[in-house]
Amino acid sequence: MDATTTRVDRFDGAIAAMEAAIGAEHVLTRDLEDHCDPFAPEGDWYRPGAVLMPKSVEEVQAILRIANEHDTPVWASSQGRNKGYGGGAPRVSGTFVLSLRRMNRVLEVDEENCVALVEPGVRFFDLYDHLRQTGSKLWMSVPDLGGGSVIGNSLEHGLGYTPIGDHFGQHCGMEVVLPDGEILRTGMGGMANPHNWLIYPHSCGPSWDGIFSQSNFGVVTKMGVSLFPAPEVYAPGWFTLGDEAQFGAFLDVLRPMMIDGTIPNQPMITNAVCAASAFGERKPWYDGTDAIPEEVLDRIAATPGFGRWVMRFALYGDAPVVAHNRAKITAALGAIPSGAVTFDQFDGRDLPELTNPHHRVQAGIPSMALDQMTRWYGGEEGGHIGFSCAMPISGKDGTAIRDLARGLLNERGLDYSAAIIVGKRSMVHVALVVFDTKNEAQTRDAYAATKAMLEPAAKLGYGEYRSHLDFMDEVAALYDFNNNAQRRFAERIKDCLDPNGILSPGKQGIWPARLRQDPA
Repeated sequence: MDATTTRVDRFDGAIAAMEAAIGAEHVLTRDLEDHCDPFAPEGDWYRPGAVLMPKSVEEVQAILRIANEHDTPVWASSQGRNKGYGGGAPRVSGTFVLSLRRMNRVLEVDEENCVALVEPGVRFFDLYDHLRQTGSKLWMSVPDLGGGSVIGNSLEHGLGYTPIGDHFGQHCGMEVVLPDGEILRTGMGGMANPHNWLIYPHSCGPSWDGIFSQSNFGVVTKMGVSLFPAPEVYAPGWFTLGDEAQFGAFLDVLRPMMIDGTIPNQPMITNAVCAASAFGERKPWYDGTDAIPEEVLDRIAATPGFGRWVMRFALYGDAPVVAHNRAKITAALGAIPSGAVTFDQFDGRDLPELTNPHHRVQAGIPSMALDQMTRWYGGEEGGHIGFSCAMPISGKDGTAIRDLARGLLNERGLDYSAAIIVGKRSMVHVALVVFDTKNEAQTRDAYAATKAMLEPAAKLGYGEYRSHLDFMDEVAALYDFNNNAQRRFAERIKDCLDPNGILSPGKQGIWPARLRQDPA
């Protein structure tokens, strides 16, 4: 393209070409709020210039080729529902958003091998409905909010709460459109006629799947996801801890039961504020403009079913195995001072209608009920940002990040609301930084406070596992071993696969060469 061509000319030319390729009705140039950061402060904040909504792989290929021809970057998203991390907004305002919402087919369900093949626009609700409508007996895994993309959640290292809740770890096989429009299939999909593309995750040679998670190296258009058979027994459990001082001891008791598989799913541990926010707003508890005081936290903790900390978890499987693990958990956690363990139990092959959203999500049934948490401040106008550090399951680490996050948030008058997702050997401490989006000062304080936690956490050795759009660069800079070798390696891959820098520039702090010095 001629170097004298203006940005407006390039954009207008690309719009015309995109309309010809995918239909003018699928190129949106107005009313784009659903593709922005839903909780952003007022002003020009990471807004798309247009939204492209392809229906097929071929249309994705056409979009990327046009973007290269016209030098117009595109920011790819599956559903764009990653709300606490920026939604579907682009890192560079005014560029195209490539939304894959219309690519929403469940292509295959293999009942024998317990896998499905889906497109990126398939939401957790869509996959669940498909399984039920086709008479499948299989269960799936879902995050707390089921409105997002199955593929998008996996690529962002999202987590669910069944035994297959490590969604990226449980995927198998991808189809990817590279920035130049070429199609790649990973693993056994590299064969022309594979019989195990969705069963065996590797090929003979390097495994490429990982480079397409949290990156801008390609657009994933198909992915295999794991399912599992309905268990004989489904037993959701609760552990409540009344004494804040026992928090560290609790984590140390929990760790061996995660490692040895006594607890087979991903538990979620919430503090008093987070637990209360799942049921209502802040005002009935406290209406001050400062952080919620200790005496109010004690009052929340005294509410039946709450505590200073609450853990939800679940057991699955044959009745004798569940009974054994249930007794083991009750003995271990029940021995902690101020701790109490309770269980419910259901026939996993004939579930009743579950009304408790926590019971639903641990049974792989999507819900939006826990979106209530964002309404702590501001009601329907509430918002949140995730500050999300990964660390060992240990009292020493858990208390360190608790004290850091609580202190920095309380200094700014914000409540410390924590949701800790526990895996087999690690846990992700998510500080849900909630705020009233109609309160401009509080909104900006929330974004600033979250950003302020990054460097102190890194100095303690804790890295973000996921980053909001607004501080992807800062998070990338904190992965600083050997002069940021990880980022430099990613840049080398970027320059090779996407020499024109058209696909999602700035995603996770990975910028094309031409924008590295001045991304604005």
